[in-house]
Amino acid sequence: MKKQRGIFILVVALVLGLALAACGSSNSSVDSSPSAPAASETETETSEAVPASETETEVSEAVPETENILIAYFSNTGNTEEVAQKIAEYTGGSLAEIQRAEEYGDLQEEAEAEILDGVHPEITVSVDNIAAYDTIFVGYPIWWDEAPAMIATFLADNDFSGKTIIPFCTSASDDIDNSLHIFHELCPDAEIAEGLTANNPDDIEP
Repeated sequence: MKKQRGIFILVVALVLGLALAACGSSNSSVDSSPSAPAASETETETSEAVPASETETEVSEAVPETENILIAYFSNTGNTEEVAQKIAEYTGGSLAEIQRAEEYGDLQEEAEAEILDGVHPEITVSVDNIAAYDTIFVGYPIWWDEAPAMIATFLADNDFSGKTIIPFCTSASDDIDNSLHIFHELCPDAEIAEGLTANNPDDIEP
C-alpha cells in the first residue's frame, strides 16, 4: 500500500540521516495470525500497484550500498523472510536469520506460554558479528499481538547501545504497535525507530 511504502522510505531516510550525522561528528503476505502462528500464508492485504518511477529515484538516492545495515528476522512460514529480503535489496544490508535452537513440540501452546511468561528460548543467528552493524532491522510475525519469544532473546543477548533498531512485522490483522515495548525494555540505550507493518512484501516495494 502507498502508506506502508511511504513509511518505509521515511524510516530509511531517518536512519541514513542519523548515520550520516554520526559519521560527520566522528569523521576523523503474513507469517501468522495472533491466534494461530502456523496460519496460511494466503491471508494478505491487497496492495495497490504504484509505478516504480514515482519512488524509485527517492529510494535509490536515500539508500546507498552499505555493510553497516543488518536485517535480522525470525520467519515461521516464510513471509517475514520475503519482506526481509526486500528490505535487504533496497538498503544493500546483510541478512541474518534468527531461529529457535530447539523446535517446538506444540507450537500453539509452547509459543504462547513463552510470550506470556517472558521466557527467552535459546536461539541461533546466521551471523556472528552483530556488533559490526550500526543499523539493525528486526523482523518477525505477530503472535498473540506480540513478537515471538525468539526476538526477546535476540534483543537481550546483544548490546545495541548507540545503534539504531528498526522493527518490522508481518501480520494477518494486528499492527506492530503492541509488540514494540520489548525493544524499549531490552534495548534502553538504542535508538528505536518507528515500526513497520508489512502484510505483503509489495508493501515496501518502490
